[in-house]
Amino acid sequence: MVNYDFLSVYFYSVPNLRFSYKGDWSKRKLNEICQFFKGNGLSKSDLSNEGFPCILYGELYTTYKNEVISDIISKTNTTLSNPFLSRNNDLIIPGSGEDPIDIAVARAICQNDIILGGDLNILRPKSNVSAAFLSYQLNGVRRYDIAKKAQGKSIVHLHNSDLKEVLVSIPTYNEQLHIVKLLTKVDEMIETQSKIIELKQSLIKDIEDRILWKTTNTQTKPIREFLTEINNKSIIQNQYPLLSSTKKGLFLQTDYFNKEAASSNNIGYKIVHKGDIIISPQNLWMGNITYNDKFDNGLVSPSYRIYKVKEEYNAFYISRILMSYRALSLYKNISEQGASIVRRNLNVDAFNELCFPIPNIKKQDEVGLFLSKLHQELKCETWILMQLKSQKNYLLNNMFI
Repeated sequence: MVNYDFLSVYFYSVPNLRFSYKGDWSKRKLNEICQFFKGNGLSKSDLSNEGFPCILYGELYTTYKNEVISDIISKTNTTLSNPFLSRNNDLIIPGSGEDPIDIAVARAICQNDIILGGDLNILRPKSNVSAAFLSYQLNGVRRYDIAKKAQGKSIVHLHNSDLKEVLVSIPTYNEQLHIVKLLTKVDEMIETQSKIIELKQSLIKDIEDRILWKTTNTQTKPIREFLTEINNKSIIQNQYPLLSSTKKGLFLQTDYFNKEAASSNNIGYKIVHKGDIIISPQNLWMGNITYNDKFDNGLVSPSYRIYKVKEEYNAFYISRILMSYRALSLYKNISEQGASIVRRNLNVDAFNELCFPIPNIKKQDEVGLFLSKLHQELKCETWILMQLKSQKNYLLNNMFI
């Protein structure tokens, strides 16, 4: 059992934390402490099961999330006659992307002889500078300095010449290593907590598929018998908070996108109440179905469909069977290819006729209570992960003087 009271005291004390540094720090341009290179012209087609280890541009976003790369996953059978090979303590930063902040990503390499793909800026620090230290600093307080250097509109570019002028703070080498050790520990805690959450999610999915889909002595019923579609719409601007329904859950739109709604006018948006089920007809087959157990009231896009569970059924139980992994295969079968590869148009009539095993209300209440406790445990683990990430962000933005 995790002592959540202890964690609360520990994490909320972090914003008051201050560091006692040893020695003097100096302001230096990256050009003064690093050599600069460019990567090779590699693509996904050059990947193979055997060959030289390599890092491609896109993997900085999809595979290597930590600031320090220690395990190389990809390999290449490239025929380049003179490929650029990394050295332990090299630093790589993307050369282009859609958003300046997104391409301001730095990763330190702790391995020799890695072939580095095209559109990568390679920085090779001098012997008294730690690439891991630079990576943590550039991903924190200096990230916006890098983003300001990016040039372009629809696609922005970040050149070696731009990076050379970025200022960083450099303490003694031993002090750099102490800071890297601290931040590496935080990364390890985040990675461990993420794995705990993944395991709990997998366990809950397996339990739900087993317990919710028992058909012995259980009557199957079509959706139209236990759900009622509602279509109430807002009549004034900002009548309720704007929400976004996603595969990961229901969120305040300002939190999820870090901006206001795409449309400034939200009159006519659909009203959601606590206990409602929200589906996206275009993305239901991918799992975009949510149960509102967070917000008393909210607004969602008119493109969503809103359902209320009928009073004689347990709303949480119904939401879980509709959101179960096995239910997704049913939704796929009644969704037709839409305008894009990720959008499929739901056949609403067929959706209303889908049948699910629904036990009596006593059994629904028992199972619903059991599953709600499992999901509450998952929420607690997710809260811990959020606090760890918040702690790391605080450190990255405040410890580099």
